[in-house]
Amino acid sequence: MNKQKRARQILLYALYITSVCCLQVTFPGFFRLFGRTADLMLVFTVFAGYLFGPVDGIVVGLIVGLFRDYFSGPVVMGLNQEPVALLGIGMLSFMYIGLLSALLFRKRFRRKLFLGILQVELMTLIYYVSGHVLSYIYFSVSRTMTSYHSLRYVVVSCILPQLLVNAIAALPILLVLRFIGPYSKGVRSALVDGYSMEDKQWQSV
Repeated sequence: MNKQKRARQILLYALYITSVCCLQVTFPGFFRLFGRTADLMLVFTVFAGYLFGPVDGIVVGLIVGLFRDYFSGPVVMGLNQEPVALLGIGMLSFMYIGLLSALLFRKRFRRKLFLGILQVELMTLIYYVSGHVLSYIYFSVSRTMTSYHSLRYVVVSCILPQLLVNAIAALPILLVLRFIGPYSKGVRSALVDGYSMEDKQWQSV
């Protein structure tokens, strides 16, 4: 790979990451539906891993997770009852999201584009269900809350709307990555070369 292509990839990735993070943090109402804001950071990380492989998924996940920790990381009460930010949780979570997105469906479905939406839905479900479970455990152990949201509220008012809004937001992000890059024609040649001739159809819809 020549330096010009590498520079283009880095520039586009930097532009994408900056854009999705700024839109989600600075303009939370930019894409909002049923009271839920599209998780552009998660969607972009999923596609980076799903379309371009584990290395891209892990690196993008770590960088996006760093922004996640900085802008909206979880806060807990310390021993002196002062709020303490838990840095690193977002980085770890998004690193695994990028990695899992690169590995799931790889062989059986050959990364067909329409399954990218399914990948977003699956990772959204895992991420938000895990978040609610861990929050429930933390609040139960720390006794900082007398009660947690009801199961119906979590499912109907939180998870289902989040699945819907993320699926809608995924389409334009998928099209941008597919037709603009960071890789030429939306294909990472080093990744495709690792498959059989039949598997080279993995970019077809």
